[in-house]
Amino acid sequence: MPADGAKRDTITYNATTSACAEGRQWQHALELFENMRGERAEQDTITYNAAMSACEKAGQWQQALELFERMRAERVERDTITYSAAIIACEKGGRWQQALELLERMWADWLKTLSLTVLPSMFV
Repeated sequence: MPADGAKRDTITYNATTSACAEGRQWQHALELFENMRGERAEQDTITYNAAMSACEKAGQWQQALELFERMRAERVERDTITYSAAIIACEKGGRWQQALELLERMWADWLKTLSLTVLPSMFV
């Protein structure tokens, strides 16, 4: 627990990381992201999105893509915001081929989700 006695949870970290993204403080955002593990705060989709956004806004496309891949390894759900941050990071880095690959992966994930959730309920 911090010296001031305040409890930091996922919501607090997410809000602070989002503020870092708006201020283009990508290094501080990643520091907060890593500190969460030490405090055993859950790193959810919003956490990753905020950290990726901070990297993307600062032109740190490699860092954004690292976080994107880490989500898969950590089994954290990726949403439209996640893919958008990764695609924009690639665009800013001039990585058009990677951006197109991410777009294809986004569609594939969406279709997979659709086939597992919506389509089966249509035939009940």
